[in-house]
Amino acid sequence: MNYTKENIAELFNYWNNKISEYKLPSWEELPPFDLYMDQVITLINNYLNIYTEAFGDLKGITQSMVNNYVKLKIIPAPVKKKYSKIHLAYLIVVCILKQTLSISTIQNIIPLELSEEEVKETYNAFVLNHQKSYSYVSENIKVIADNIFSAENPERVDDLIMQVASSANIFKMISEIIIGKKETE
Repeated sequence: MNYTKENIAELFNYWNNKISEYKLPSWEELPPFDLYMDQVITLINNYLNIYTEAFGDLKGITQSMVNNYVKLKIIPAPVKKKYSKIHLAYLIVVCILKQTLSISTIQNIIPLELSEEEVKETYNAFVLNHQKSYSYVSENIKVIADNIFSAENPERVDDLIMQVASSANIFKMISEIIIGKKETE
């Protein structure tokens, strides 16, 4: 790979700032009126812009994806071609969690038959936990990176990549273990 510690430090600082500042909208911050599909696509992509920026080639959510989620009963069907807060909440949760969890697991977390109050509670809990995880990562990535960027005990930049990727695998593994245990109860 062709990079320097300075390039990586700059990139690291940029993304660490993005992560520490990123916040999903709470239920109360979602629009209080119904939206058409094109408005939903624009809004969801704006809410999730950190992901599309990070994964450059990722286009974000599309009309086809929303239609498939409705067809597969992952999110509720629109009412007269309009989407409410409930739809936005489902879409945000699905779009974020599908990066690491299966759709069937996501459906167990936020099943289709929830009442509006239950969707609100589940969504707000998701937003809170999402924020906690971003704070946790932001704080802990600094610890990992200190050894990489320290002049006293410099590690290879590849070590940072390996540590972060290994941490991601461990968190995914733990999630799968918890999900497996929950599903067997």
